[in-house]
Amino acid sequence: MAFPQPLSGVMKESLAGTGLAERLRDAEIWRVWPEVVGATLACRAQPLRIINGTLTVAVSSAPWMQELRFMTAMMKEKLNLRLGGEVVREIVLKAGRADPPAAEVPDEVREPRQLTPQQMTMIEEQSASISDPETRLAFMDLMQASMEKRS
Repeated sequence: MAFPQPLSGVMKESLAGTGLAERLRDAEIWRVWPEVVGATLACRAQPLRIINGTLTVAVSSAPWMQELRFMTAMMKEKLNLRLGGEVVREIVLKAGRADPPAAEVPDEVREPRQLTPQQMTMIEEQSASISDPETRLAFMDLMQASMEKRS
């Protein structure tokens, strides 16, 4: 074994052949669902379970169920593309309660980083051509805030 080895590599090796790796890939559906189907649809339809490639999805109302019947092939294709293989072979829609996905809470609140003198000079140069002082100040504030939040 090469030292040090990433934990993800160690986990992948230890799970190989146990069937757990495939189940973990199946479970990834819940994480990627809102991104794949979009926020509007994710509030009205939620995955319930996946068994042998059949994904059962709870849909909040009959009109949405009708709409989703036309979209199952596209959803299956997008999910499999995102999951990197044929994880979902069929999608079954079921009337039920679809709880909206929980809003993600950031792990930590980052302090805005301080801009360098070169960055501040660049902001001043970029805003110099704006003749209205109020607009120029707003533009400078916006650029500064944007640059401070970048990681």
